[in-house]
Amino acid sequence: MVQSDRTHVRRGVLLPAIGQTLTTFVVALALAAFIGATVGIAIGASPRIDRTLSPTVDFLAAVPGAAFVPVAVLILGTSLVSGVAVVALVVSWPILLNTATAMRAVPAVRLDMSRTLGLTIGERWRKVVLPTLAPGIMLGVRVAASMALIITLLVDILGAGEGIGRLLVENQQKFDARAVWSLLLIVGTVGYLTSATLARVAAQLTRPTDYGSATAGRRFHPLTQIRTQP
Repeated sequence: MVQSDRTHVRRGVLLPAIGQTLTTFVVALALAAFIGATVGIAIGASPRIDRTLSPTVDFLAAVPGAAFVPVAVLILGTSLVSGVAVVALVVSWPILLNTATAMRAVPAVRLDMSRTLGLTIGERWRKVVLPTLAPGIMLGVRVAASMALIITLLVDILGAGEGIGRLLVENQQKFDARAVWSLLLIVGTVGYLTSATLARVAAQLTRPTDYGSATAGRRFHPLTQIRTQP
């Protein structure tokens, strides 16, 4: 395996492939978190928006993420930007659904109390709303992260990227088992480090605050229909 990796490094292939895969993965996950959290908050906060978007959201969320990739690649093309867009759109659903559920779980009595105490809108969000949303958002991000890595590789395999997925296909076609296992080891390492990092971030964001976010976290129930596989 080591010899195979060294061969790819000498050819100047491995490091650029890792760089593109990591770039697509990180940027797409950040974009998905922004889209999912923003739309999820809007759906959870507004019954009208919820009624309007829920049928479409429920339908699209039920479609396996991998099914969107070929269509999205045909529409958006095969550039790095299009790869990021494809991954972000496909993996934003877990974040959106969990954020919407968490937003609905914000206790109305706590919001009323914050208004009575004279807190500004910003203070209410920082001390009341966000501590309740944090567990749901982070759960969605952790699920989306595992999906994002898979979808990133799938985008490469379908020819829309020059990352590790492309190298996997090329070496599989050459029956180079060492190279394939080496690349899988790299992918596994990226996945493990990402999961560990997000777990630590989640622990920091969901720790108790003076407004009792620990209680808010216990009130939150993850969405049961969340997809864990693309």
